[in-house]
Amino acid sequence: MNDELVTAAEIEERGILKKGTAYRMAKLKLIPCSYVGSKRGGIRFSPSEVLAALRQPMTVANPDVQRGTI
Repeated sequence: MNDELVTAAEIEERGILKKGTAYRMAKLKLIPCSYVGSKRGGIRFSPSEVLAALRQPMTVANPDVQRGTI
C-alpha cells in the first residue's frame, strides 16, 4: 500500500473526489483519512485507500445519513 498522504485539494486535482465531498465523507467516516498537526489541524488522505473505499459497497453507520438529515 502506498504511504503517500495528500490534501483534499490534491484528491480533487487527481479527479477522485471534489474537495468538499472528501471532507464530508471523511467526517462521516465513509473514507479513511489521517489527522495531522496539533489539535487535529489538518486532514490528509491516501489516494489508494480512498479509491479502495469508494470501490466498496457503502454501509452507512451514521443513522442521520440514512434519514437524510446531514
